[in-house]
Amino acid sequence: MKNFNTYIKLSTLLIVLLFSSCVNDDSFFPEENTDRVISSTSLVTVLNSFNSGEIFPSESEQCFRFVYPITLGYNTDSTIRIDSYDGLVDVVSSQGINFNITGLQFPIKIVFKNTDTEVSIANETALLNILRECEFDTVRDEFDRFFNSCFKFDYPVILLNADGNETSIASDQEFLVFYQNQEITYQPDFKFPVNVLVAPNFDSTTIIDTYFGFFRLIESCESRCPQLDFNFEQTDIFNLGYRFEADFPDLDAIGSYSWFINGEFIENDGPNNQGDNLLIRDFNAPGVYEVCIKTETAMCPEGVEFCKRIEVAAFCPELFFESQQQSGTLAYTFSSSFTGIDELNYEWFIDNQFVETDGGIEGDNTLLSDLLPGVHEVCIRTETPSCPNGAEFCKEIVVEAICPSLFFTIEQEGNTSGYNFTANFENIDVITYEWTINGDVVEQDGGQGADNMFFFQFSPGTYQICIKTETDTCPDGTEFCEELVVQ
Repeated sequence: MKNFNTYIKLSTLLIVLLFSSCVNDDSFFPEENTDRVISSTSLVTVLNSFNSGEIFPSESEQCFRFVYPITLGYNTDSTIRIDSYDGLVDVVSSQGINFNITGLQFPIKIVFKNTDTEVSIANETALLNILRECEFDTVRDEFDRFFNSCFKFDYPVILLNADGNETSIASDQEFLVFYQNQEITYQPDFKFPVNVLVAPNFDSTTIIDTYFGFFRLIESCESRCPQLDFNFEQTDIFNLGYRFEADFPDLDAIGSYSWFINGEFIENDGPNNQGDNLLIRDFNAPGVYEVCIKTETAMCPEGVEFCKRIEVAAFCPELFFESQQQSGTLAYTFSSSFTGIDELNYEWFIDNQFVETDGGIEGDNTLLSDLLPGVHEVCIRTETPSCPNGAEFCKEIVVEAICPSLFFTIEQEGNTSGYNFTANFENIDVITYEWTINGDVVEQDGGQGADNMFFFQFSPGTYQICIKTETDTCPDGTEFCEELVVQ
């Protein structure tokens, strides 16, 4: 029995010595918990804020100071009494994932910076109000900031509502309903441990046992460089138009980033620049381009970038048109039709001579033209950024002359050498023609109001009597002739 008591005393001494190496002599561990320690997300927030920089700030720099002594509780159910700020610094600095502060004994008193008035804090709600007055980011602030962008729940999880009742949550939808049903002052109250999936891949589970672990997770979110990303689509195949959209979890958190193409700065974007997170770009020519987004943050001062190689391919439209001749005329209608006709302009050419520009939204894609008899080449041509060497489609149009079928009759006047010639053929009222004898023009006739008759007194002999005409549809002319033998 004596040996057993000696063993107990030695064990106690070792424990005291162990903790004394981590904390200042101003603090000590009671042998047992004589007062109830309240789990406090607000306290963990305070301690995290006190120790937010590389160097622990002096007490005078803090928003408020505690009136000592205060009693804090660990996640191991042990407690520690803190008698000074130095002791608090030692306790906060010595925390780890497996050994950290989770609560305290209320009531406590604090003194705000630059005052001497003691303020009594009776409970968690009152301490939360102090956090807001000091503009500390609460657990809820950090949760709302990083949930889904830095971490997600690996369901199921258990949370306590404002009344302290446990709620088991199995999906994002259930959590959203639960969260919306809480008051705006509600702080996420987890029943630990909580399993989370961490960015950027969200593919492995991390276990959080206390709010200390929660804040360490948040620190990892703040210290890592953001995982940038964007997607893109081609919007105009002929003008090499592309639409790039930034899309990554940290988009709202980083606030600002820049677009580059082949190393050349294009524009700043992001919420802090009132940007739309879009880059609309028409490339000048086909080729391979490197499109990047870059950003720098306080936690990523060397910057980070994300790039994609975009192959902007050449593409030439397959032009096409049809032709139709208007009956009885040399008038032709050419009608173009091809994929993308409303998105680009093209030009009409006849025999390599420019005629007009067509296409696009307001184009009628029709060419009307009167062609002379002969062989003609009709083409449509276009040149676009996607088709810098141009594209064309041509048709050879063979135009046959349309000549009137002339005709006349011959009638001798009695037994005289006088003869009457009467012309009669289709459209005689609109066609003018000439009467000729042996190639000599002797009279003009035809057209509206003409009598289309010709009288001539011949001497004996043989004569070639003709009518001949030229028209728009018969530019080389046509004739009808009869041989007349006069005795």
